[in-house]
Amino acid sequence: MKQYAIASLLVIGLTAPAVAAMAGQDSRDTASNFSYVAKDHWAVDDTVGNCAVVDSQPSPKGISGLTILGNKNGYSSLSAAEKEIKSDHGACKGMVERT
Repeated sequence: MKQYAIASLLVIGLTAPAVAAMAGQDSRDTASNFSYVAKDHWAVDDTVGNCAVVDSQPSPKGISGLTILGNKNGYSSLSAAEKEIKSDHGACKGMVERT
């Protein structure tokens, strides 16, 4: 019984610093000055001339055949990406609508 008590104290003693470090990390990630803006939408033109909004950043043009229109870093909202397609009529022969 004494062996189990010693083993338990060792496990608790060795894991306590790791648990404390994780608790401190959570408070740093949720600080008041923390901001993250996801770039989830890209306005693209394909090789045929059809434009669409995609939800993941396309591969380089030589691989995917897609040309990014407007902001090369993407848009945080779907409406902003759609607005870019509507404003760039010269590049788009047609539109591929989202389903």
